[in-house]
Amino acid sequence: MSDQAAELRGLVRRVRGQGVSAHRKAGRKGQPDAARIVAVTSGKGGVGKTNFVVNLAVALADTGMRVTILDADLGLANVDVLLGLTVRHNLHHVINGTLSLSDIVLSGPRGIEVIPGASGLRDIADMRESARRRLIESLSDAVRDRDLLLIDTAAGVSANVLDFVLAAQEVILLTVPEPTAMTDAYAMIKLISRANPDAAVRVVVNLEPSRQGAESVVEQLNLLSERFLSFRVEPLGYVPHDQSVMKAVRKRQPFVLAYPYSPASTAVVSIARDLGGLPMPTGYEPGVAPFIRRLLRAPASDYLL
Repeated sequence: MSDQAAELRGLVRRVRGQGVSAHRKAGRKGQPDAARIVAVTSGKGGVGKTNFVVNLAVALADTGMRVTILDADLGLANVDVLLGLTVRHNLHHVINGTLSLSDIVLSGPRGIEVIPGASGLRDIADMRESARRRLIESLSDAVRDRDLLLIDTAAGVSANVLDFVLAAQEVILLTVPEPTAMTDAYAMIKLISRANPDAAVRVVVNLEPSRQGAESVVEQLNLLSERFLSFRVEPLGYVPHDQSVMKAVRKRQPFVLAYPYSPASTAVVSIARDLGGLPMPTGYEPGVAPFIRRLLRAPASDYLL
């Protein structure tokens, strides 16, 4: 029986590898900078966004994808804490020419990489053209062989958050089944619908015990957004409340690794599988260079008025 189980696991790994290889060949032929870019945001703080990003990255890596996280939380960057890593430098050192991007990139579990953004991202709008070019080239090189760039935005609704959300084209909106969180999630949807109506917005409901409950949250959001904004979001999944999540945080480990068979881990693995199988939005232009160009266009603060 153990031999059969080992053979089955090997078969699954081979099938996954073949699927990922086909995806890479299709998406990267003649496109050295073709990483898929997904921003993860929330209209409200305290919903578990960064922890979700870290575990989603690991779960995606387990399917064979090469994943990089850009920590774009300018105030409370803590991707490194949840992965047990130590940040010594960030993008500010790359922008001012002190270090190269390879000097600041952190290596995490399952081959994921982390780019500490911190204060360096605040400097983008005020950069000289030469510095912008250096940043684009550095980031493009960093994700040249990566399949996915996950952007962990700051919590809440602000110009800094909206800058990254509008530049990404694909957005995962994390919320919880509480009135205040859902109100803030709708506020984010409203801003996206005004500034980038072609964006693909997918909702994940955290701390929700059932699929039916998660679907109800998305239905309520769509009831408002379709009626008043002519905009629709799509459900991506839910993550139940799970004691193993906080246990893993105390260990400074992703819960999908520390407790791989827990309900939360099973849910995130399912979300990763579904996300990896979704097509890119119509008209999607992958890669860091287009992303930076979108980041530098009209300031997102215009839409907050």
